[in-house]
Amino acid sequence: MQSSKSNNVVKSIIASSVGNILEWYEYMIYAYFTSVIGALFFPLENKFIGILLAFATFAIGLAARPIGGVIFGYIGDKYSRKKMLTITMFLMSVPTLCIGLLPTYEQIGILAPILLVLFRMTQGIALGGEFGASCVYLYESVPQNKRGFYGSLALTGVGFGLILSSLTILTVESLATKEQVYSFAWRIPFFISVLGGIVAFYMRLNLLESLDFNKIKETEKLVSNPFFEMLKNHKVTLASLFGIFLTTQVAFFVVFVFGKTMMIDFLHFDTKTANIFSLITVISYTIATVVFGYLSDKINRKHIILVGVAIMLMSAHPFIMALASGNAVHILTMCILFGTLMGMTEGTLNPLVASSFPTNIRATSVAFCWNFTSIAFGGAAPIISMWLIDKAGSVEIVSYYFITVCAVTIATLLVSIFKKKTVALPLVKWSD
Repeated sequence: MQSSKSNNVVKSIIASSVGNILEWYEYMIYAYFTSVIGALFFPLENKFIGILLAFATFAIGLAARPIGGVIFGYIGDKYSRKKMLTITMFLMSVPTLCIGLLPTYEQIGILAPILLVLFRMTQGIALGGEFGASCVYLYESVPQNKRGFYGSLALTGVGFGLILSSLTILTVESLATKEQVYSFAWRIPFFISVLGGIVAFYMRLNLLESLDFNKIKETEKLVSNPFFEMLKNHKVTLASLFGIFLTTQVAFFVVFVFGKTMMIDFLHFDTKTANIFSLITVISYTIATVVFGYLSDKINRKHIILVGVAIMLMSAHPFIMALASGNAVHILTMCILFGTLMGMTEGTLNPLVASSFPTNIRATSVAFCWNFTSIAFGGAAPIISMWLIDKAGSVEIVSYYFITVCAVTIATLLVSIFKKKTVALPLVKWSD
């Protein structure tokens, strides 16, 4: 009996984590091949405009994610966690296959970019539901005393997806010429993703429903509109979590997007070196999600995040100055440090978010928190960074932006921790 339970837990972990791996694998693959996709699907005389349109298509996929979070969060909270996971996996894989097979502008004209946009929108909606779905399912399918560790594996899946995409990109760059990349090689990574999606879809068909969801379904505690319930009765929780998410989302985009742009476009590192730096950063991030996810079952999660953000605040200026210096050793050292700190905070954050909401609105709430903050805070971070540099004339200004962000999160955490203690004290005294 015990062996059967253990097998179910292992199956749940693998099946729900694979989606996150594929999601972030595809995310980075599309981002990396943006210039290629821009040339093939938006072949304008102005190459810059073509790339910009390809990035806009990428952004459309991101913008659709909150919509997917609400749709699939509703399915998960109202009907079934298992159905939510199965549908998102199917809707992720089909558009990815279609993008890999899609004829170029030269072959079918204006229909090519139109279809690309539609596929990216469908993908974005599915991805918006996928991450929240897997986070919640992982959290609810394991013993109470191990939910921090297993809940953090959703973020470990993110790390593995980024590692896999980096390795795939390095392999394509090594084996294919530039002409071959533009001809066919850019499609290969998308086909690899589809193969993984087929396996994950089959695994999810055989999943059991989560224990928590079965309990509320049996006791008839489901709500008719989880999104409305979340907004109506959990405003303070949302506001507090947004303050905590602020640093984690901005840090991710500043390190992986802004940092990489700095290395390639301003410091003139070759793309292979920049990719290796990113790969090492992701490895440190992935290891940290596991380590601190495990510790979050033994130490207060908010305390772990507080320490991580405090170190980020102190390291923000050295990190930006390392980028400005162009010293490869300094940059690599700071990238490893920030990869570890991001894993420390994000790996702990997922179980914290899941435990902050009741089961009957958990899928909707978790998906909304991750997707909304990713767009509102993370998506804006590289744009704000470049705008500040343009106005100030120095990259140093970005460190002050990041320090401010960290300060907001620290203040939010301190208020949250202090309020919890002050509320608990009278209860303890009264019970005595």
